[in-house]
Amino acid sequence: MLDYSKFKEVSELFLKGKNREATLLLKELQSKYVSLCDEVSSLKLQVKEYDDILHFSENLIFDGNYYWLKNGNVRHGPYCAECCKDEGKLIRLPHGNSKKICWRCGTQYNVLAAPQKRPEEKKMAKVIPLHAASISSDKACGDRTTSQAMHD
Repeated sequence: MLDYSKFKEVSELFLKGKNREATLLLKELQSKYVSLCDEVSSLKLQVKEYDDILHFSENLIFDGNYYWLKNGNVRHGPYCAECCKDEGKLIRLPHGNSKKICWRCGTQYNVLAAPQKRPEEKKMAKVIPLHAASISSDKACGDRTTSQAMHD
């Protein structure tokens, strides 16, 4: 840790004309500053590595057969589950409809048939008549309320 009072001492030594002592003290402070900068850089790198590990662990998905790496809305993979579990390595399996075989550990995976998507039913949204808003503003005139208009 830098002792900031030393900077004041350097200034006072220069003012008193003791340039040699001031220069030596300044070199000492410079050396401490450089070592602190190195430590800060090292700590920033370590924090970045931990952030990467955290991001990786939050976005690694196991679907019961393979591992996938999610990046936004895109899934990358599939990756060998055995290599990932045993050694934490992401070994991409080959794409295609045949058996997937890990080139590293030799584990064979059967390609599962893609689930058939059912056609989605059209969902109707609740329709609110446009005149309902104007009816509620005419309450003072004795017209029906909005809730009455919606029930009709």
